[in-house]
Amino acid sequence: MSQMTLHILNAQKKLTAHCEWLNFCLNETYDQAKRVMPLPSLDVVVKAGVHVIPEKGNLGYCPEQSVVYVTVDPENPAFCKNNAHSLERMFAHELHHAARWGGPGYGSTLGEVTVSEGLAGHFSLELFGGEPEPWESLRSDEIQPHLLYLCENWHRTDYDHNAWFFGTRYWPRWLGYTAGFNLVSRYLDATPHLRASMLAHISAEEFRAFS
Repeated sequence: MSQMTLHILNAQKKLTAHCEWLNFCLNETYDQAKRVMPLPSLDVVVKAGVHVIPEKGNLGYCPEQSVVYVTVDPENPAFCKNNAHSLERMFAHELHHAARWGGPGYGSTLGEVTVSEGLAGHFSLELFGGEPEPWESLRSDEIQPHLLYLCENWHRTDYDHNAWFFGTRYWPRWLGYTAGFNLVSRYLDATPHLRASMLAHISAEEFRAFS
């Protein structure tokens, strides 16, 4: 049976006041996710830091199947407020990445990584409901001029990851996240019997027709 091992890095006591809450939230989310989608055993490493999403006060990263890194900023009011289960949603997003690493992986092409991010976003919604995250909700007029780039560069491995997901002078911030979320939305609209929890190992090519 898979299990989660939590490591809270707290030598400087920055997270002492939050350790119990972090332990509860992350373990509960892992158990909730595991009930609807097979998950690997994994280590979860939590540390305090300022390199987080400013609007959320947290940040997750899953570079492989067996580990998720979580950074939280206890000085950021958004972290403590945890509006709409922000921490749990972020962790659910990373758990879908962990599950996908056990299949085709996160991806190395523009199309693959865009699909992976879209699936992870929909998995968070599947678990917690509510509204899509801000990075999944750019206006159509903001992203429409850039969607041809995704179609034409679907198989490219030399794409600029930071530019696609975090923006440049010419591309809006979070473009890739919204593009992926909308792509998966169209796929799920066409296959209403499926959910993101059932698609962790699906090939990204299945989504290309919806780009």
